[in-house]
Amino acid sequence: MKKIHALLLFLSFSAISYSQVILSLDDDTAYIDSIVNYTKNVKSDSLKSLNSFRLAKLFLMVQDTRNYKEYLKQGNRLKTKFPFVKDAALYYNAYNFIEKGDLNGYEKALLEANEKLKKYRYKEAYRLRAIVLQNYGIIQQHKNNENAYMRLLVNEAIPIAKKSGDYELISGLSKAVAIIFMNNNEREKASEYLDQAQKYIESTTKKSATLAESKMETYIINAENLVELKHFYDAKSILDKAFEILKEYPESNLNDSYFYSEGIYYAKQNKHNEALISFDKGIQSSAKHKNLVALNRLKFAEYEVLFKLKNYDKAKSNVEYLIENTPFIVDKKNYYKELSKVYNATKEYSKAYYYSNKYNVINDSLNDAKLKNEIVELEAKYKKAESEKKISLLQSENEKAVLQVNNNRLNSMLFAVLSFLLFLTVLFLWSWNNYQKKLSFQKEVNHKQELDVLENEKKLSISNALIQGEEIERKRIARDLHDGLGSMLSGLKMHLNIADREKENNPNINEMLNDSIKELRNISQNLMPESLMKLGLEHALKDLCVSHSNPETTIELQYLIKKSSVPEHFKVTIFRIIQELLNNALKYAKASEILVSCSQNKDVYYITVEDNGVGFNVRHAEKREGMGLRNIKNRVAFLNGKLEMDSVIGKGTSTYIELKN
Repeated sequence: MKKIHALLLFLSFSAISYSQVILSLDDDTAYIDSIVNYTKNVKSDSLKSLNSFRLAKLFLMVQDTRNYKEYLKQGNRLKTKFPFVKDAALYYNAYNFIEKGDLNGYEKALLEANEKLKKYRYKEAYRLRAIVLQNYGIIQQHKNNENAYMRLLVNEAIPIAKKSGDYELISGLSKAVAIIFMNNNEREKASEYLDQAQKYIESTTKKSATLAESKMETYIINAENLVELKHFYDAKSILDKAFEILKEYPESNLNDSYFYSEGIYYAKQNKHNEALISFDKGIQSSAKHKNLVALNRLKFAEYEVLFKLKNYDKAKSNVEYLIENTPFIVDKKNYYKELSKVYNATKEYSKAYYYSNKYNVINDSLNDAKLKNEIVELEAKYKKAESEKKISLLQSENEKAVLQVNNNRLNSMLFAVLSFLLFLTVLFLWSWNNYQKKLSFQKEVNHKQELDVLENEKKLSISNALIQGEEIERKRIARDLHDGLGSMLSGLKMHLNIADREKENNPNINEMLNDSIKELRNISQNLMPESLMKLGLEHALKDLCVSHSNPETTIELQYLIKKSSVPEHFKVTIFRIIQELLNNALKYAKASEILVSCSQNKDVYYITVEDNGVGFNVRHAEKREGMGLRNIKNRVAFLNGKLEMDSVIGKGTSTYIELKN
């Protein structure tokens, strides 16, 4: 992508919080020309309109205003007969608000577009909704509400993007989540999403104007995160992939960030000279591209290496440059602190004190400003609440007055009629009441007896089922102890007797002891997982999914419960339910993939287990109902929950469980 307007592309495609520079690698003129030719020749007005909107966005990205307006106008002219295109146009026309500098209008247009597109089940509708939600989330991020942005990405944008089948889009959204974690120094979590982003972008076959840049950027960011995790071998492997592509494009501004990642790769391993060479290349590249964000990152990274090498003059020069060129007061504050460190190292204590004092002054000022902002915000909220309360009170009084007038009129009209009917009604009710009392009493006695019988039968059924389940579990434990641990210990005893007679050490004894201990741990884990007691339900379920995964079946866990005060017996029951469902799926489904999902809405917990196995006839299974399914049903019933099972032969099985705490 050659020339791209930074703000527009950032709000349209980018999910990266620390870099708003538009990346360029290859020339996409041929790609854009192919869409232009297709749009000219296609006969369908709906396709012509939709492609006109796409071209308008592409020309807007390359700052071709004339073509942008021409194709936007053509798309709007042809959209009128097609509901989906009309609703999609809300998103494409939203850029007009950005041109006017009206971000509030842009935000409202995005929300309206998302609401309108919800009713469609097309892949293109899912793709547009995912982009709309991403752009809306970026606006929330710029309002310092990064948590809202994260929730939008994980709970809405990424699941919707997966329905669209657009791997580049899924990769970009996963990368956005990873960068939020990186910004908050949660590198391990970031690594999971970056691995997903790289997997999807490498699987993308559909050509787009941003594919090459997205792939290269994913490599560079993943390598940088791996360096911070000190996974140097993996980081070098990805850097080599990036270099093989970038060496063909020496003028690309992707070199700015590549040389930063390469530099910190060397710096973290104390290869200072190699790091300085990489940083110098990156500084030259970012200066040429006027990429001030990358230039400042590279200058600071170079400063850290120079400070370690005690090259204080050059280190001081870098910090002075950063103080002069940074637009952010928070960054300038931190640079004052670094400059104080340099002067302290050179024993220029008066200057060290001077810059340390400047750091403290700005730091105190920022804290005071933050406190004042919080006070102002609280006051505004209080005034708003008071105003709303007064308005609500006035509205209530007006409604009450109108209602009183209407009631008076109605009462006057009905009084005469009701007076006559009242006498007849009282007479009828008196005689009817005597009869109903006798009948109601007898019905109540009969109904209570029926309820008692049903409740006792249900309790007895659940108790019998639980007893049978516990009996089967005891037999399994006895079998594991007898066949597994018992046989191991018997063998160990024989080896000890032989060793005692022959007066020599048998190296197999330690191995047999280790195997016996492992077997005992496995039995203990099945009885009551240690991770459930010590680390909680999420870790126990992760361990369960990992332990049950095998080369033929991959089990994925989606645990969406943030914080929850779940009783211990509740956790154990949830764990046993999922354990039983996984055992059934592994035993009968012949699935290659199993998805386990746990979520919570207030005091209701939702469990979903889905597989892509052979499926089965649910009605037939419920009639014969084996012990595994019966145990699951009884555990759910024990917690007053709901269970639904949906299975299609040849396509797989989905189990949905709802439990109330």
